[in-house]
Amino acid sequence: MSTLFLIPVVLVIAGVVFMIYVNKKHNTAKGEIDLNFERTKYDQYKQELLANDFSQLKHWMKGKSIDAFTSASVPQSTSSKVQEIVTDGLKNVALSTIGVKLRRVETDCFWVLSGNDLHFFTTNTVGELDEHIIFDNFRIEDAKLEHGGVLKSQLGVYSKSSEEYLPKTHIITFYIDGSPLSLEIHDRLNYVTAPEDMLNLKKQLETRAKYQVVGERFVSILQNRKPNLKVA
Repeated sequence: MSTLFLIPVVLVIAGVVFMIYVNKKHNTAKGEIDLNFERTKYDQYKQELLANDFSQLKHWMKGKSIDAFTSASVPQSTSSKVQEIVTDGLKNVALSTIGVKLRRVETDCFWVLSGNDLHFFTTNTVGELDEHIIFDNFRIEDAKLEHGGVLKSQLGVYSKSSEEYLPKTHIITFYIDGSPLSLEIHDRLNYVTAPEDMLNLKKQLETRAKYQVVGERFVSILQNRKPNLKVA
């Protein structure tokens, strides 16, 4: 009797055993991280990330202070509005006054709080600076902040068990000459597993924790500085 029919069975069993092994390692590594303790290291992690993983922000800020930073994105509704403006060939003075050329991008975007200003950065597909928009104190004091839920563009890409790693968002809306402009603030920095860390679950989770600790502090620091952005 041929033993070829056993090959699929062996592969399935090997796959199940591997998944059990990976899940066990994941749970063990996850159990070793106390996020509340990690939060006490905010200042250390902020400086560490600015010196290494996100050193481009210091370059883009050109010596200005970085009081807090996190990841960001452009909501579909905002990009559609801008696209309609472009498609219709209409001039929108409100948006053009701050040089908004936003479109929905899947590349990295960032918020940086510096003094009384908010800096919004978008990047191109190779991570280089694409747009740099500054919202000054006047714009921020007229803005509003609300909860945005889990980042919608990533829902469906991840399984339910991985949802805890998806960014939750706040939506900040600026009013520019009466026209609303909404942008998303993430509660963590965007994490992409480095190829060399693919099998190192402990390092992945430790890095995720740092990214969350630094990113989630952004909104509270912003709100302490701008009480009008408190969310009920």
